[in-house]
Amino acid sequence: MKRVQTSPLDISRHLQTRRLEQEVENRTSYTLDSAELNIYETHHVAEKVELTFSSPVLASMIRGKKVMHLPETPSFEFLPGESVIVPGNETMCIDFPEAQMHNPTQCLALAIAPDTVQQVTDLLNDRAPLVDNSHGWQFGQTNFFLTNDEPIHQLIARLIYIFTENNRAKDVFANLVLQELVVRLMQTQARTLLLNPKTTFANVNRLAHVAQYINKHLHRSLHIRELADQACMSEPNFYRTFKQTFGMTPVDYINSQRIALASKLLRTTNRCLADISIDCGFNNLTYFMKLFRREVGMSPAQYRKQIIPL
Repeated sequence: MKRVQTSPLDISRHLQTRRLEQEVENRTSYTLDSAELNIYETHHVAEKVELTFSSPVLASMIRGKKVMHLPETPSFEFLPGESVIVPGNETMCIDFPEAQMHNPTQCLALAIAPDTVQQVTDLLNDRAPLVDNSHGWQFGQTNFFLTNDEPIHQLIARLIYIFTENNRAKDVFANLVLQELVVRLMQTQARTLLLNPKTTFANVNRLAHVAQYINKHLHRSLHIRELADQACMSEPNFYRTFKQTFGMTPVDYINSQRIALASKLLRTTNRCLADISIDCGFNNLTYFMKLFRREVGMSPAQYRKQIIPL
């Protein structure tokens, strides 16, 4: 599957008014009742710069590259379009291998008030409780790295706009966007943990079991009734629970996995499109090609030609 292509986060209004006082992690803060947005800029190479926040923080890269060192987590490169959630009172140790005066590294850190997070998790635990999970919905309890999808990218961009504008209602606007952002981030984390083909939760979580069942039977028709039976749920309850937990319907998930399998077959075999379509569970070649183009951004033939140039 392709990496989601998003436009760079726009901090132009911030750059017009901020004061540049430090060359390493120059910090500009925008504070509201429910959160604090910090924009950091580094203008020369540096190593082992430490940052700690008292509240859970969402860090998102804007420009350049960092190398992140987090407790109990392998070091990783941190690039634009990526984010990481870090628990409160946990120290981030950061390297800046490429920062320069004319090409600064830029990153934002969004610290969300615990009360705001608690309101969202309490609401979800009451109205959309997680299946086979005694802890319920949680945010910011562990490190979590993600590639921003389009909805999360748009929400972060919207928050930058709200924090840096001069509007008396910005607290109200920000609170609404923060609530959606927290929910989408938790759904992304749930997808990563439970829908991963290599998940270790299939024996203890019904939705993870269903995900593995889907991946084993992508070549044939799959019906909601069948999947609900695997989850020991009624059809309406299974459909609703799956969508609330992962932010996508079972059909959306099935199609995404079929397109991922088709992409792999296009990369690794010379089989014709009709055969690949059938092997991925598509009974209609035209529908397969239409869905592939929508999800990947190009036709199957174009994708194969791009991966394996003639």
